[in-house]
This record gives sequence, C-alpha cells and structure tokens, in this order.
Amino acid sequence: MAKKFACSDVVSGCSWSTMAKDEADLFHKISEHAKHVHKMTTIPDEIIQKVKSQIQEI
Repeated sequence: MAKKFACSDVVSGCSWSTMAKDEADLFHKISEHAKHVHKMTTIPDEIIQKVKSQIQEI
C-alpha cells in the first residue's frame, strides 16, 4: 500500500506533500525536502517521530 505525507502536518505553512510506494522511499523524499527547503542537515528524532505519526496509507 502506498504512503503519503504532507509537510504542513509538521511544519506550519509548508504546502509540500509527497507520495511513495513504501515508507523507505517516502523518508528519502522527506529527508531531501527537509535538507533543501528547511535547511536541516540532520533531522532530530523528535521530528522523525512527528513525521511518522502523520504518514497516511493510500
């Protein structure tokens, strides 16, 4: 089952969202977005947990 994530569920005001075939691919896309758009060189565990709680199956 595919997965989707909307950044606005974690970062207020960010309209970016993505979909992927599995969680590993989804996290790759999310980490690239966080790095390039939000200038996060590392993603704190607290943010990872928030992201995981907002991933939806589609």
